[in-house]
Amino acid sequence: MSAEFDLELRQDFLVEAGELLERLSEQLVALETAPRDSELLNAVFRAFHTVKGGAGFLALEPMVLLCHHAEDLLNEARNGKVALDANHMDALLQSLDLLNEMMAAVSADTALKMPPPALLKSLLPRVVAPVVAAAPVAAPVADSAPINDDEFEALLDSMYGNAVPGTVEPAPVAIAPAASKTIDDDEFEALLDSLHGKHISNVAAPAAAPESPAVSAPTDAAPAPAARQAVAAENSVRVDTARLDLLVNHAGELVLVRNRLLSLAARLGDDTLAAAASELDRVTDDLQGAAMGMRMQPVGRLFQRFPRIVRDLARQLGKDIELVLEGEGTDLDRSLVEALADPLIHLLRNALDHGVEMPDDREQMGKPRKGRICLSASQRGERIVISVSDDGKGMDPEVLRRKAVEKGVIDSAQAARLSENECFELIFRPGFSTAATVSDISGRGVGMDVVKTRVAELGGTLRVQSRLGKGSELELTVPLTLAVLRVLMVRVETRLLALPLGNVAEVFELTEGQDRELDGRLVADHRGRALPLADLSLWVGVEPGAARHVVVLHIGHQRIGCMVHEVLGREDVIVKPLGPLFVDVSGIAGATVTGDGRLALVMDLAGLVAGTGELFAALQLEG
Repeated sequence: MSAEFDLELRQDFLVEAGELLERLSEQLVALETAPRDSELLNAVFRAFHTVKGGAGFLALEPMVLLCHHAEDLLNEARNGKVALDANHMDALLQSLDLLNEMMAAVSADTALKMPPPALLKSLLPRVVAPVVAAAPVAAPVADSAPINDDEFEALLDSMYGNAVPGTVEPAPVAIAPAASKTIDDDEFEALLDSLHGKHISNVAAPAAAPESPAVSAPTDAAPAPAARQAVAAENSVRVDTARLDLLVNHAGELVLVRNRLLSLAARLGDDTLAAAASELDRVTDDLQGAAMGMRMQPVGRLFQRFPRIVRDLARQLGKDIELVLEGEGTDLDRSLVEALADPLIHLLRNALDHGVEMPDDREQMGKPRKGRICLSASQRGERIVISVSDDGKGMDPEVLRRKAVEKGVIDSAQAARLSENECFELIFRPGFSTAATVSDISGRGVGMDVVKTRVAELGGTLRVQSRLGKGSELELTVPLTLAVLRVLMVRVETRLLALPLGNVAEVFELTEGQDRELDGRLVADHRGRALPLADLSLWVGVEPGAARHVVVLHIGHQRIGCMVHEVLGREDVIVKPLGPLFVDVSGIAGATVTGDGRLALVMDLAGLVAGTGELFAALQLEG
């Protein structure tokens, strides 16, 4: 077997087994609440079994051994001999963690360590009756009885060259020249299904067969392991992400050409050019939509890691909490799947620790002892909305005011001006925490400010709602995709700036006397409240004062009005990096080419807020 082929097999195993282990985390948590669910038991058993088969084919003995012991426990549960309890589930989840570590080692091409004996012992491997080795026998004839589970498992181990310690290797099987043949993929899967599928009995039902093929050891042409046999159907294909990104990038370049031609056709007034540009516009939209669709993944890929996290934290805190997942089929850009993982973990930890009460406290308040946290996703236009809600104690605005003043986050004068919603948003301030003591989970005043920063970097917004005694909801919205950015183009003097449209709330023009100074900061009286103003002329480096158009932006949980000279309109753009010379310049995400061929800077609004200086000092007014 060539090194290239061996590497390809390993990569296929990493992909297929990785997907199985991702689903396994959620399945094991579900199995803990329904340990007698036969479908779940079968699904979990088959996952360990498939990973074991692929690991055996690649001679990953520690992984084979661990999966084998997990199989034993699960098979006893399937046969009704063992009732899975919390200790069993702990052992299975620890096995999953160790398998993930082994997968990382395989990916890094480093040696695997054998699983700890204590973990193998906790999996309670079944006691297998010793098998007495016999002389080689001829292939079974037509009226032989099917092999049972134990014999089949031993045969699998011998086929993959990984005899599991503690078992006796099966006797060699002779191959009858006349009637023997190597089983193909379908027959191998059918044999697996007959023994380990819906059928729970220890011994397959006897049935006569016209011809019983002998089973031979695999060769280079033999069926690949079960992990390799789970490759997608013929109507799908795996594409390297680098190629996919290249396709999306070219589609984005075509969008820029489309914008240029549309602008040129409008300026020249040429009907023929306008018709061609209109047709190009339609085709470009279709191509861009198809390319973007290839980048989409269901948010369930992100959500499936959280039941395990909630389960472990709830046990650590001594709470009984149910996690409900909704909208798992909602699609979002694959680049957002990993980017949203950490913010959502922080939001879930906040709900677990600060939101849901202890079971005894809930009972005294007339609530069910089991708390409820809901993680949901939905699509609104071109935005993805993800919310984390709980039925806990909610937030008290007065307590938040007092804590913020005590910790020096704001002064008493600022606290007195805060509305109820602005009090809720104090939880996103660095250094703010309502925890009385510092624990491994919370109390250090870090976490929620990280959420605010990360969501803002993604062009998203945050919203908090809470009812005292009823619970809280934290809702974050992010763009559907980061590949093509929809922006609002504005002008400051001669400089064109592109503001991400997802952050734009509204646009208005300042009237005489609408702006004034408050505590030394420029604000506008807008919709009955003080809106902090920031003149982008200062950032561009020109004399301020002439800009009277205001673009109201939501940045993280904050709201600010950016003053510009002119609002030009909306455009779809592709953001291009500006190179290493601009790495340390806050507020610039990149550049793009406008429809009329000019260069525009794409603004990094989170970077602007995080930057220092006079421009965004007005944000200190925000609660």
